Amino acid sequence: MPESIDDTRAMLAKHHRDVEHFADLMKQTYANRFGDAFWTFWHQHVGAQLQRGSHVLDLGTGPGLFIHDVVERYPGVRVTGVDVAPWMLDAIGGLPEGCDVVNADLHDPHLPLDDGQIDAAVASAVLHELNQPVRLLLEMQRCIRPGGYLFVTDWVRSSLDVYMQNEADADKVFSRELDVASLEDTFIHFIEHNRFSRDDLIYMLQRCGFEVMHCDLYNNDRFTRMAARRI
Repeated sequence: MPESIDDTRAMLAKHHRDVEHFADLMKQTYANRFGDAFWTFWHQHVGAQLQRGSHVLDLGTGPGLFIHDVVERYPGVRVTGVDVAPWMLDAIGGLPEGCDVVNADLHDPHLPLDDGQIDAAVASAVLHELNQPVRLLLEMQRCIRPGGYLFVTDWVRSSLDVYMQNEADADKVFSRELDVASLEDTFIHFIEHNRFSRDDLIYMLQRCGFEVMHCDLYNNDRFTRMAARRI
């Protein structure tokens, strides 16, 4: 586990590779990641429970686009984003009225929120970034009200051949053309994106005070969407 917030930022910088352009990449790919399938699942299992005055927490908010989207789709809802990467925080810009962003390390977050203050939280492509997500899940158990929801969407473990189908330079990996540093980088990211299986995530959620109500796999079973209810 990172020993300081600087260690976490260094780990994320390595994971995100080109950090100077990563926030722009997140903006460019937002519509693909948060498309119709996402919002259908979200609304059916989480969003339909929201009402004016509900408080949503966006973990790993990145450039903050989800904050704007939620407020537009659910008027009167307040959203708090959480991130630690400076290249993401700098890219957020203006926020809707009543919304805010907290700078916190999700390896061991101590969020400025009251017990049970949050109605729903989302962790989109966040848990695989963490060497251990237990402290985050326990903090969500504290912050989310009983009966509230934690929405998780993330990479899940798969075989190397399935993983490589999504890599643009997969053929180079098994040739002599690719330099050793790039080859090692590919396999480091394979390990990071295969950190947890779907069952691992369900197990941790259950142990941290959540009941998984709905779970889907998609994109060749490489990703999962989960709606978990705070017990």
